[in-house]
Amino acid sequence: MLTVATYNIHKAHSVMRGCHLSALKQGLHELNADIVCLQEVQDINTKRNAHSIEHHGHSQVLALQGQDYPYIAYGANAVYQHGNHGNAILSKHPIQKWSNIDISDHRLEQRGILHATVQHPEHGEIHVICAHFGLFKVSRIRQAQALIHHVREHVPAHASLLVAGDFNDWNLHVHQLLSRELQMKDAIETVQHGQAQNERGRIRQLSRQFAQPFKQRFSGNDLDEHEKQVGRTFPSVAPWFKLDRLYVRGFEIKDAHIKAGRVWRERSDHAPICAVLNL
Repeated sequence: MLTVATYNIHKAHSVMRGCHLSALKQGLHELNADIVCLQEVQDINTKRNAHSIEHHGHSQVLALQGQDYPYIAYGANAVYQHGNHGNAILSKHPIQKWSNIDISDHRLEQRGILHATVQHPEHGEIHVICAHFGLFKVSRIRQAQALIHHVREHVPAHASLLVAGDFNDWNLHVHQLLSRELQMKDAIETVQHGQAQNERGRIRQLSRQFAQPFKQRFSGNDLDEHEKQVGRTFPSVAPWFKLDRLYVRGFEIKDAHIKAGRVWRERSDHAPICAVLNL
């Protein structure tokens, strides 16, 4: 059994609570995942640290590493005069190697994918990619293509693969591209579709399949309304957009869910996704 999660932590800063690194660490402890992919991790920010008692001038990367997650890989995406931030992978198991790939599409947004290999005592080597894509559709498509190229070049076809992060993919174009080209499954979508089929029964499923060609014809979209609704993670106070994703290849998805409730709303503007996997 392998538990994984993805979470955009918004630099450990909440509109509702301000800087809250200790609350974030408690949240990661509660997730109790084997592997966690984080986005918007603040390594250094001298401006914020100067006004924050909680930060004590330390890097969030170092602060998040500890007994719960002794192994960490960090890749800086945005570097500026007073600091930097980027993606991080936390793990309970040894990280053998890692690399950070710049996929920035223009000067206004610095984006990257962090690729690490984790050595699990039962599953063996697991390839983990933590991603944060841009706000513009054209940029996201090019970044998805860069991710696809990287996986094909550096991840063996038979290897266990986890790709997770904030894809800013509210219109689902990246989702379709990654699912098709890399044969990956979205954890939340897979579980919720299975639940929907069990609850509604075969008759409801057949009616949806029958109606689908007409929906495609008149909407111009090959995704039905159910697929648009599942997995909303942003904003955490009232999730409406499905920006965050957790994709897997080479695993059986046993469970997947989004963390909700007041305590999670106070920790970040995104809600985390958790999944339980089997080889």
